Amino acid sequence: MAKGEKKSGKKLTKAGRRFFQIILIAALCVAGYSGYQLFAGIKEYRDSQNAYAELAAAVETVPEASAAAEDPLPDGVTRADFTKLADINPDVSGWLTLPDSEIDYPIVQGTDNEYYLEHLFDGTVNHSGCIFIDYTNSPGFTDRNTVMYAHHMRNGSMFADVEKYREQDWYDGHKVLYLQTPDAIYQLEPFAGILTDGAAGYVQISFESDEAFNAYVQDKIDQSTFTSAVTVSSEDQIVTLSTCRYDAYNGRYALFCKLTKIA
Repeated sequence: MAKGEKKSGKKLTKAGRRFFQIILIAALCVAGYSGYQLFAGIKEYRDSQNAYAELAAAVETVPEASAAAEDPLPDGVTRADFTKLADINPDVSGWLTLPDSEIDYPIVQGTDNEYYLEHLFDGTVNHSGCIFIDYTNSPGFTDRNTVMYAHHMRNGSMFADVEKYREQDWYDGHKVLYLQTPDAIYQLEPFAGILTDGAAGYVQISFESDEAFNAYVQDKIDQSTFTSAVTVSSEDQIVTLSTCRYDAYNGRYALFCKLTKIA
């Protein structure tokens, strides 16, 4: 009897060893895949940042001396050559810069709101994507509200800095964004920023009346995470910058800005 028990124990030991070998192999596979995913993600971040930095350098123009005194853009803002940009991607609609931040990117408008979620400006597949205008907007920032989307990347790129408007201190130090288009230069003055979600219906492009527009603007001011002295009338146009946030399921942060032509 004792001999049989000993033999059974050996069998259990072999079975246990085999089980732990399987578990170890599975764990190594998971670790390897996770490592690959991490490496791939870091590489995408790096590729995206390099691509946009190289693009900015390639398309930047220098104002002529005679025009420099009238240049409305502050130092440090990329002055975009839209002929060069259109040669790379005819979907180009503008260039957006927030001084002293990571936001310094081209803007596109495609035929849907999906493609540029996973493609860079030059068409390269990359999860950083590109800043894009809602495909239902009219071109040229002619609607009462033009809506732009971009990812909130965890490395701080794309629209990650938009969510920083949750804090009054960030707003106080970043009160103006600059928007260049092929035909004009604008400043964007944030007047409200709200915590919302993808199902909240916060995006509205057209309005049936001035009263409806004013009510929409006031609603956003009432919800705003910061206080601004910027006033918006029924004669104004606005621009909405929308991005994801990670502290809520399907969370969004939407920044609402007054659009003013300066050149």
